[in-house]
Formats: sequence, structure tokens, C-alpha cells
Amino acid sequence: MIQFAKPDISSAEIQKVEMTLKSGWLTGGPKAAAFAMEVAAHSGADHTVCYDSCTAAMEMSLRALDIGPGDEVITTPYTYSATAEVIRNVGAKIVFCDLKHDSFEMDYGKLPSLITERTKAVMPVDYGGVPCRYADLFQAISSKASLYRPSTPLQKSIGRVAVVADSAHSFGASYEGYPIGCVADFTCFSFHVLKPITTGGEGGAAVWRDFDNIDNDLLERRMALLGDHGQTGKNIHKIHGREWEYDIALFGYNHIMTDVDAAAGLGQLDRMEELTAVREKLTRAYYKHLPDCVEAGLQHFGKGYTSSMHLFPIRIPGAGEEERNRVFAHMVDAGISCNVHYKPLPMFTAYIREGFDIADYPEAYNTYKNLITLPYHTHMTEDDVAEVCMEVERAVKAL
Repeated sequence: MIQFAKPDISSAEIQKVEMTLKSGWLTGGPKAAAFAMEVAAHSGADHTVCYDSCTAAMEMSLRALDIGPGDEVITTPYTYSATAEVIRNVGAKIVFCDLKHDSFEMDYGKLPSLITERTKAVMPVDYGGVPCRYADLFQAISSKASLYRPSTPLQKSIGRVAVVADSAHSFGASYEGYPIGCVADFTCFSFHVLKPITTGGEGGAAVWRDFDNIDNDLLERRMALLGDHGQTGKNIHKIHGREWEYDIALFGYNHIMTDVDAAAGLGQLDRMEELTAVREKLTRAYYKHLPDCVEAGLQHFGKGYTSSMHLFPIRIPGAGEEERNRVFAHMVDAGISCNVHYKPLPMFTAYIREGFDIADYPEAYNTYKNLITLPYHTHMTEDDVAEVCMEVERAVKAL
């Protein structure tokens, strides 16, 4: 059996988690603070707030921007639900921009037509670990600068529609020579168990560079408070009896990263170079063995960017959903676990109830209908890759 994904946890991470468990400090504390500093260093950011998920990081970023009822946020229909649901969670309107033909990105040629005076943010997705074409995105936003209506100091500091990047897949990637955390206004990472770097189960972070004319330390404090019930005062001081008094400075949520999770993350960061090298070898093996009857969905090696190499999707030219599903079933019968990233959000019940119709997003559907995501993890060997590709060829030729 070749699994679709599998976390790569070594004795180093286990030792760090064990030491944390023995320390008696399990919730958010010194390890979480240390992990946040390391995430900032790896992503090129000036500020980092860690949370229990990328979903929380995206929602807290929107809340820090004071986006809410009456506002609109544009994103892609070709993503996991978290990207869009956080827009709804803050009370803003979800606006989908269809994909560019033969791409996993929004069509930036169509994006300007969706920007209105209510638009406060765009949320791109670094699909599979490959960074978006951010230069094209910023150009599209700038073309409608006259419509921008900022209402808060942070919105005025940004000076245009904000870019809040769903970079759940792309921690460790770069764009035009810059770490991916330097590009968008807010960049949100996932450290879920199946991401390139994990905090052991769930985890996320929001990062940003200093904004002009803003107290960025105060912004960081607000972002942290939003994820911890708005509570001031350090838990460590209360546990050690130094003080008990605290305040609820604002209404917040419970999204802190625990020290146990952070300890696993610190161990993973120590091994990041090693894990990236294995992923690169695996990726090159796929490009070498992939049969001519299918197409690689992503180019992980390209000019002007580096990829975190999180997903390896393929397309089956000329196939529809039925044929794709037959290939998928063949792979399962052969003992190879695959997936589909993603089913477009307008095809799901919750989004249909909100009035979305997949017929309005034909490129998203056309991308989905013949796509399969192949197994892609650091426990695989080149022989495993060759076996996967051989079965793909058999399945497609049997159609």
C-alpha cells in the first residue's frame, strides 16, 4: 500500500515534545514564542502570531483589517472551504473569481471587474506550494485603485485592497527572490499534520512585514489577543504565582498554539533543509516517470519562484469526472491512495444554499473534472514513484 500522505516525524521531534511534556508547561508559552520567532526568520516577516490552524490565522487577519458586514472579499472557488468560510465568519460577502484557463490561480484579467467600493481584500491561494503570480495580482488590484474606500488606519496604511494570502501549502517557498512571507500584506501558513512542516497535528501562523504609519507591535498584540479570548497577562506569571490580575481587552477566540505543538514544529524546522531535499528528489522522480498520457498539473521548478512542493496533481487530457473517477478507483484497487485537490466550492451544498452555481465558474470545473492528486510524501522512494506512474498509465490506457 502506498499512502497518499504521511507525516515525517523523527526522534528529534519526539524528544522535543517529550521534554516539553516533562516540563509541565503544555499550553501556549516559551516554546510557542520560540516557534513564532523561527517562523518569522524562515518567512522573512517582521511579525508572527501563531494559532492552532491556518483557518484561524486567515480569520484573525481579516479581523485585524476590521473587515466585516458590508464588505466584500474576493477569492478563488478552487480551494479548501477554509479560505472562503473565514470571509463569511467575519460577516463579509464572498466573491469568487474563476480560474485562468489551464491554471490553478484566479484569472487576474477578470479580477478588476469584480472589485467594487465594498472590496476590502483579495485572498489568493498558493496552490500545491507554488506561489501565485503576485505581480499580476497587485497590478489587477491597482487598476481599480480609484474604487478603494479605506475606513481604518491599517486600511489607509496599505492604501489599496489588501492581499491576505492563503499560503497553507507554501511555507518555505519564495517569490522573485523573497521568502513567501514578504509578498502579501498578511500571509497565513498551515502546519497541519500533512503539510511540508507540521506542528504535530494542527497549527498555523499569520505573518507580515511592518506597515507604514502603524504601531506594528500593537497590531501584533491585537492579533495575539484575538486568538486568546482578548486576555491580557501572561499565563506563566499566573502559574508561578507572580500575579493574578488580567483584563479582557477585547472579545476574542480560543486559537492559541500550545507548547506541545510548537515543540514538534521546532523539531521540524531543524530538519527543514533535509525534508526539502527529499521532496525535491521525489518531485524530479515524478517528472521523470510520469507517462505521456497524463500532464503534470504544476511546475514546481520554474523561473522567479521556488515551491514548497506540497501537492503533485496530474490531469488526464480529454477525461471527464466519470473517467477520472475510474482512474481513481483503479489506483485504489492497485493499493495506491490518491486524492482530488479540489472539488470547487460552488459544488458543495453549503455554497449552493448561499446562491453559488458551478456553471458560473467553468474554468474551476474544467480543472477539477480530470484531476487526480498523486501520493507525495517524504517516506516514498523513487521505486514507489515509478510504481505509481506505471499504474496511472495502466488506468488511463484502460479507459
